[in-house]
Amino acid sequence: MESDKEKITLFANEFYLTAAEVNSQCEMPLSRLVTLIIDTATAHANAIGAGYARMMEDNTSWVLSRLSIDLDRMPSVNRTYCLYTWVDSLSRLFSDRLFELRDVETGETIGWSHTTWMAIDMDTRKASDLTRITSLSDVIISREFHGGKSGKLVPLRGEPDGVSSWRFKVSDIDVNRHVTTRRYIDLITDIFPLEHYDNSGISRFEIAFKHEARYGQESLTRWQARPGEPGVYDIETSVDSVPCNISRIKFINRH
Repeated sequence: MESDKEKITLFANEFYLTAAEVNSQCEMPLSRLVTLIIDTATAHANAIGAGYARMMEDNTSWVLSRLSIDLDRMPSVNRTYCLYTWVDSLSRLFSDRLFELRDVETGETIGWSHTTWMAIDMDTRKASDLTRITSLSDVIISREFHGGKSGKLVPLRGEPDGVSSWRFKVSDIDVNRHVTTRRYIDLITDIFPLEHYDNSGISRFEIAFKHEARYGQESLTRWQARPGEPGVYDIETSVDSVPCNISRIKFINRH
């Protein structure tokens, strides 16, 4: 029988994927998956006493710094899945959290995710010391992980293959008063036409956040295909020529 400590160190979030949540390929959209990863991290943080209420005692809030996802396939409609998460490491400025995505019916692991988090002071918007959150260090565990951690992402160089623009609206803003991760992911995936997703699936995605964007600002999302790497694209979303995030996405053929 599991102890309470074991239940808290490995947190499970089981969900059923309905038709209302899928895209035209009957799969979970990437932005929904990333949102679910964030929600699961939030639920675990709340369970161990390191959630929003605890952080606000120090006038701080969690922000996602980096994320990578490796997928054998996306979750598909009318199936039950479980997302497991655990804290892998902690330093003064960063905490790494890992995830495993499993098909409940088959027991098959279909994806892995590596995330890096930091806390910011709500007034200064600067990084806060995480080592005083002792409930985090108490639940660190070493567990098997078969995903790839985030690589080095650098701003685009030279002329992009394409550019799209978007002015951030009310629905794009979160509790920290900056643009949501979900909106950034949607800007990235909307680069590619519908038929691209009919023929290709996402096998890896990674993103690094660099600068906050806010309500009313206009963004430019620029992209380039990586030479010699079929199906791989480097992408940058910026405001006033300052990168908000840099990402890389890899597609594989469905057939």
